[in-house]
Amino acid sequence: MPHLRTKRGLDWYYTLDGTGEVLVLIHGWAGDSQLWIQQREYFIKDYRVITIDLPGHGDSSWKKLSLKEIVVDLNEILKKLRVWKINVIGSSLGGLVALKLFGFDPDRVTRVILVGALPKFCQSAGYPFGLKRERIRMLGKQVKTDYPEIVNIFFRSLFTMQERQSPRFKWLNQFRKREQIPQQEALQGFLEILEKEDAREDFQKVIKMQKPFQILNGTDDYICSQEAIQFLKTQYPQIKVDFFQHCGHFPFLTKPLEFNQAVEHFLRKQ
Repeated sequence: MPHLRTKRGLDWYYTLDGTGEVLVLIHGWAGDSQLWIQQREYFIKDYRVITIDLPGHGDSSWKKLSLKEIVVDLNEILKKLRVWKINVIGSSLGGLVALKLFGFDPDRVTRVILVGALPKFCQSAGYPFGLKRERIRMLGKQVKTDYPEIVNIFFRSLFTMQERQSPRFKWLNQFRKREQIPQQEALQGFLEILEKEDAREDFQKVIKMQKPFQILNGTDDYICSQEAIQFLKTQYPQIKVDFFQHCGHFPFLTKPLEFNQAVEHFLRKQ
């Protein structure tokens, strides 16, 4: 399996397929790069698609790193792969990573696409979006006591009732049985990142540099609500926003064709 070891001794699992402009896909908390299979298969006909397992997820090794250290490692991996310009898609936590990657090396990133992601996931004074701090910490306690069952419970909660009753969700459940469960320490480490990190400056930097920016979101996503996305759209009307009706946190899993076409249209038009 393809791995790259960075200077800090972490082994990163990645896949690289296709030719053309580079499209980097970054998964979220408790997922892995396999969740992007429907996007990888769709886009490799026109793009060079890279997927990466975050530390402690999938086949990547674990070492507790700050978000800045993770981004430095990712930048090192791209250099090792001789990739100089990228389009980046980040799902949930992966969106936070994508924004910080842009902030670290804005000249490398051509376009930014967030899926069910906010520049800040923890609510605070003057910022009512995302999850309450108590909810994030409770999830951390559940990971300590109910691992690995809590991973499946939480994952299921991110879909609407309509999605859970669909044939696509049955396929997804069978597909996930082949996945590796993320390491317990990694889940706790990334929850700390979700609680503390704030990428609003990086978000604004994308806007100021006039980089093409798209947000894709389910209408019923309780983590990244419609209200939050519409607030961002009001502040920054140049952002391209696409909502997927009756979808939760992962529209790319339950409406893959519609999702892929929305991304493709954005990439081609921009």
